[in-house]
Amino acid sequence: MISNIVLSEAREGDSIPVQKRLEVLDGLPILDMTHEAMILVDNLINAGAVPKQSRPDAQHIAIATLNRIEYLISWNYKHIVNETKRNLINEVCQNAGFEPTILCTPIELMEGIQVKEKLDAHTDPVLEECYRMKEAFAAKFNSTQELYDFLVAETEKNKALGWKYLPPPPSRIKEDSSERED
Repeated sequence: MISNIVLSEAREGDSIPVQKRLEVLDGLPILDMTHEAMILVDNLINAGAVPKQSRPDAQHIAIATLNRIEYLISWNYKHIVNETKRNLINEVCQNAGFEPTILCTPIELMEGIQVKEKLDAHTDPVLEECYRMKEAFAAKFNSTQELYDFLVAETEKNKALGWKYLPPPPSRIKEDSSERED
C-alpha cells in the first residue's frame, strides 16, 4: 500500500526514473488521507518527533498509523527510521490513542540488521536522488494545511486517473485546536 505522499514524491525528478517508479507503483492501493491524519501530523511536529520542514515524513507516519499499517518501510534515517526519534514518534501516536506503526528499513524488516545512514562516496546514487527529491518535495509546504490541501487535490487527480483508494478507518483522534500548528 502507498499514500499520495509516496505517489507525489515518486513523480519528482528526472522523467525516465519517474516513469520507472510509477510503473512499480501502478496498481497498488492508496491509503486515503484524512483530516485526522493532519491532526496527527501536527501532534508529531509539535512534540518535536518530526521537524516542521519535514511534514511529508510526518504524513507518512500519520497515514500508516491511522490505517493500522503494521510496518512503515523507509530509508529515511533523518526523520522516520531515526533511532533517536522512534520512541518519541511512538509516544505521540500512543498519546493520540493509536498503536504505533513499526518504523523500519527494508533491511531491518527482512534481515533484522541495524544500519546507520551515512552519505559518502559509496552511497547508492538512487538513494541520494531519493533524498534530494524528498527534500525538494518537503520544501514546497510551509504548513500542514498546505500539505493537506495539496494531498486533497492529488487525491482527486489520482482518482480521475483510475487509482484505487482504500477508505479510512473510523475516526479515533481528538483534535486539540490550541496546539494546532499551521
